[in-house]
Amino acid sequence: MSTVKRQIIEIPIHELNGMDRMFGSMLNLDLENLPTKYKSAFDQTRELSFQHFTMKGVYESFEVDKIDRDTIRLKNGTALESKLMAEIFRHSFELVFLVVSVAGYDELDAAEDNMFQKLFLDNWGTAFIECGNRWAEHTIAKELEEKKIFCTHSFSPGQNDIPIEMQAQIFQALNPEEIGVTLSKKYMMHPKKSVSGIFGIQTEEPENRIRPCDLCEKRATCPNAYDKLE
Repeated sequence: MSTVKRQIIEIPIHELNGMDRMFGSMLNLDLENLPTKYKSAFDQTRELSFQHFTMKGVYESFEVDKIDRDTIRLKNGTALESKLMAEIFRHSFELVFLVVSVAGYDELDAAEDNMFQKLFLDNWGTAFIECGNRWAEHTIAKELEEKKIFCTHSFSPGQNDIPIEMQAQIFQALNPEEIGVTLSKKYMMHPKKSVSGIFGIQTEEPENRIRPCDLCEKRATCPNAYDKLE
């Protein structure tokens, strides 16, 4: 039996922290001293985003059967082929699959003709999905810590050396279509502002946990590196 039961959640947008700061960091804007031409676009797109965006997530854990040098085999028959993941999750007894998505962004983007406004909406969508996904991961981790169970950091298909084709395995096991997320033949998710992830759970608190940022060449300039906006 899985430790983390399948659950579909509504993510409380107005309880999320750090979205304004993340938005400003992605565009390298000082939000306290915005030029007039930026402040109008910021206020308008922020209001639209908070009015129209909604967020859902779905997650569940799956028991690990065996981990060898470059493959993680789950008891449901899934085989995840990744040397990196086999190393990171080597002490995990289950893996949690998670998909989080923002609804409403695609429609606002399609209706907007002003490229400046579209840029701001795009960054709001990214800020929402990053903060919403982080909220979901932290919620799961907090619940598990109460049971003396601990989480690794989350990794996503297409990130670092993890094959993008792994998206199909997440979708087959998790069925995120139930929250309106679909997968293209090229393994791209729709709605556009969606994210998937996998993290391990284990009985001992991991020391020096590897983060995706540790392995990314862009970590020095990425606004989301090492969760520095929390």
